[in-house]
Amino acid sequence: MPSCYPLTFRVSLEHKGQSKLVATARGLTVRIGLLYNRDIYANVALNALLPGLSKHHELALFYSERVGVAKQRDPRLDALIIKETCFMPPSGHTFAELAYQAQSPEIGVTNINTDQHNLIEDFEPDLLVSIRFGQILHEQTIQLARLGVINLHSGLLPEYKGVMASFWSMMNSEKNLGTTLHWVTNRKIDTGHVISTRSQRVQTDLSYMNQVLSLYGPGVEQIRDAIENIERLAVTPRPDLPRGRYYSFPSTKEIDRFESAGWHLF
Repeated sequence: MPSCYPLTFRVSLEHKGQSKLVATARGLTVRIGLLYNRDIYANVALNALLPGLSKHHELALFYSERVGVAKQRDPRLDALIIKETCFMPPSGHTFAELAYQAQSPEIGVTNINTDQHNLIEDFEPDLLVSIRFGQILHEQTIQLARLGVINLHSGLLPEYKGVMASFWSMMNSEKNLGTTLHWVTNRKIDTGHVISTRSQRVQTDLSYMNQVLSLYGPGVEQIRDAIENIERLAVTPRPDLPRGRYYSFPSTKEIDRFESAGWHLF
């Protein structure tokens, strides 16, 4: 595998709270750690995001080998998970191919906050970008990134925190779905200051899975825009979001209602 691009940019926070850029002739480069699940949504996002990022920044790819806590759920959710994780890449490149093209290692992580904390620490990231990462980051991990941690949430915050936000939006007859790019400053879920949102109309002829897939084109643009402006964003105040509502996985009765309304998971 080709070696990673050499680092040509560092950000250090001065005592006045301003960031100082140290650039070379190659331009401004940021060490970016990408955190994700190996599912179809992250695959679509990384296929769109990595080609541009890898030209200008030094990357390391970390995927979650453990997603949440194992629980007994409705069999229809198990079928959805199989669809989401056993797939032919719709954009043409597998995760391994993407890592190779980005000249970056791809590292599986079981517990990012304890025994594998050093994997992030050794990379010395300026920025961590989370796209559907399956583990909650604790403060000691968040603090490893010089500029902070940003997360792309596939729902509109603060109204739809938690998992399967688009499912719950559709259940609640919302007219719009969307993505929220926000800061992660502590281990609380989906509470960090919003950087940007993108909204689009619900498409009544699409399944839940395809609705979510359609969100990641605009979502990738949010990430690109944030990285281009990360120096300014990093010194902007980051108050937490209002309380909102946290959603979990739907029950059997709730999936029944979803299907009775004419929707399909996939």
